[in-house]
Amino acid sequence: RDLMRSSRTTACIALLCLCACSIVAADRPALPTLSPRKRLDSPNVLPPTRVDLLAANAKSSTGSSITMTVVQIVNNVAGAGVLTLGAGMAAGVGWVPAVLICLLVGALSGFTFYLIGAACDLTGETSFKGLWSRTLGQESTWLVDGSITLVCLSAAIIYSGILGDVTTSLLSLAGVATSASTRKIAICALTLAVLMPLSLLKDLSALAFTSAIGCGAILYTLLFVAFRALDGSYRGGSASTFVQSLPVHLRPTFAQAWSSPAGLLRVDAKALVLISNLGLAFIAHYNAPAFYSGLANATPQRFGVAVGVAFGILTVLYTLMMGLAYATFGANTASNLLHNYAEADVLAVLGRVATGASILFGFPLAMLGLRSSLADMCGGLSAKISSRDSLTRRSLASIASPGARVPLVLSLLSLITFVACTLTDIGVIVGVSGALLGSAVVYIFPALIYADVASASLVYAIVPLGAFFGILGTYMTLAGN
Repeated sequence: RDLMRSSRTTACIALLCLCACSIVAADRPALPTLSPRKRLDSPNVLPPTRVDLLAANAKSSTGSSITMTVVQIVNNVAGAGVLTLGAGMAAGVGWVPAVLICLLVGALSGFTFYLIGAACDLTGETSFKGLWSRTLGQESTWLVDGSITLVCLSAAIIYSGILGDVTTSLLSLAGVATSASTRKIAICALTLAVLMPLSLLKDLSALAFTSAIGCGAILYTLLFVAFRALDGSYRGGSASTFVQSLPVHLRPTFAQAWSSPAGLLRVDAKALVLISNLGLAFIAHYNAPAFYSGLANATPQRFGVAVGVAFGILTVLYTLMMGLAYATFGANTASNLLHNYAEADVLAVLGRVATGASILFGFPLAMLGLRSSLADMCGGLSAKISSRDSLTRRSLASIASPGARVPLVLSLLSLITFVACTLTDIGVIVGVSGALLGSAVVYIFPALIYADVASASLVYAIVPLGAFFGILGTYMTLAGN
């Protein structure tokens, strides 16, 4: 009883903290206004426009050192994707193949990230869209805007879903009676009370401070996951108080001992689910030009060092999170790892609060990227239609107009809220977006750009590999759900 009273008190304080966060965001003094046309994107908890702040600051300084660039890349890439990696391993991958997949995907993702910086050095371009236009043609730049739109849309849906999960768990711990519809009500209430006002703000530069919140949330989550994996709180079956409080489908289950041949070496087509989840976790390649242009005395060699160290750190972080999650919960590791921890687990409560606060502020930044990229795409497509009287051209032009900002944001919020309420498992969105967008943005696009500008035909070999990951990864994700 004392434990439950303490847990309920913690949950109440946590809910008050989340509410206070929204007030702080509204009252925080604004920094210099960001250009709404800058849309450097990442679907993680650390959203795209933070790199705009980096690029803006770089213009008035000598640039970032290699060490600072490493910190900025890690800060931008690492995010909510880490919560899904244990489930990717639980889909059907043994320890040895899982670690090798993390290492290979991390190395390949870092290599293609470097290729974009090298292409910037060869062309002098400072944006992903500029690189595409210079190498592959202006006519197809809508693909870049379309990809950014989908990246930000999937990120916003994932954010909304996690916020609903976190709020529902905290409400239950606080003693509020919950039901199957509580999550939907929580998502709708948060959208109307917090997400909509934040998304309608014209100047989001006041949210730049949330970069530290996101980084802190990831670091805390890693530490508490490691602590719980090592302290044995979720071992012992029914003898564990935490395990007793979990539904059966979230309790630790191990079909094979980790040291058995199956536990060590098992691998099949389901490994593509893990590859898809990693594709989303590593995606930040739109931002590579900003990091390259912000690096002091930028050269491909210096950029390569920064990228190598940053993606090495990310690979170690992701491998640890994946392994620790699977070691704790085995085959029942959830697509949102926080689901697996008991509501009365105070460390997990703090983890939910940290993640919720980070996502709360990350959502409007993702919405900015979504709205501006969609407006850019519609504006570009409308210009390609020759007939000025065309209904399609007028419709596209109206979406791209500045006056459509508010109705466009409200329409997108309605779509995001509907999908987040409908899909209770974020693993579907993570897997599909990671497979399709990850394969395109992480593998295919960088290879096409660099191979064209540097006449490096061998780089084209990455293109079919990316297509293979994208098509089969999507199939395996949908088949598994």
